[in-house]
Formats: sequence, C-alpha cells, structure tokens
Amino acid sequence: MMTKIINSVFEISIRLLLMLSIDKNRTRTIDNLVLADFITNYSKEFGIAESNLHGNNEFSFTEIASRRAIAGEAIRSLVLDGLVTACSSEDGFRYEISAIGIDFCESLTSDYAQEYLSYARNTNEYMSEKTEAELLAIISKKAAALEKE
Repeated sequence: MMTKIINSVFEISIRLLLMLSIDKNRTRTIDNLVLADFITNYSKEFGIAESNLHGNNEFSFTEIASRRAIAGEAIRSLVLDGLVTACSSEDGFRYEISAIGIDFCESLTSDYAQEYLSYARNTNEYMSEKTEAELLAIISKKAAALEKE
C-alpha cells in the first residue's frame, strides 16, 4: 500500500501552521486557511507570483474541495498537539498559532518552508481586501475558464 504524501494531512497541517505563523496575533477560520493555502500554492494563477509553488497543474482548481476536508483533519491534529489553539466565535471556530507552534515553525528552515512563507505573505496581502465569498467567486470563475479550454 502506498502512503499519500502530496496534500496529506501531515503536509497540509505544516502549511496551515506556517500560514498561521505569519500573523501571530490573528485568528483565522478553517475556510480562510484553506483559501489562503490554495492561493499560496497556485499564486501565479492569481497574478501574485511568477510561478506556482506547486507547479502548473491543469486540475489545480479541483483540489480545493478535497483540501477542505483534509484541512479539517489537519487543524484538529494541530490543536490536539498544542500547536494551534481554537476559540469559538460568531462565524464558527477560529484558530491561532500557539507559542509551541511558533517555536516549531521557527525550526523549519528548509527551502520549501521559506519559499512557502514568502508566497504566503503575498497571499495575505492579496486576500486582505477581499471577503471569503469574493475569493470563492474568483476561484470558481478561474475553474470555469479552465474547463472551457
């Protein structure tokens, strides 16, 4: 039996933790984190980088639905491990990186982790003036355009 490495719970949990590490005092919903991670991985498609962190992929926009389910499992794991804290809010649970999570992220020195953080900062700027609904609409429009090609 082969073990899935790409977009596994482990890989997504590391990326979500890195995303949370950028804004140490900011809480985010799971949907916001999934959108941020997706946009970070495919930054070129959103005009915020010259390349996609995960390369060019004609099926990239089909990944978002499956990522949401995996991200839920990943965030639960991060909370159970004490790397992330959860708090209830009007719009559901919100997540924030813990001191242990910050220490863990600071120990990640690979080229990929540093590149992800760089792309994620650009993503945060891109997302800062858009609602989740606007971002979903952009993604849907781009997915529909790819289907027509």
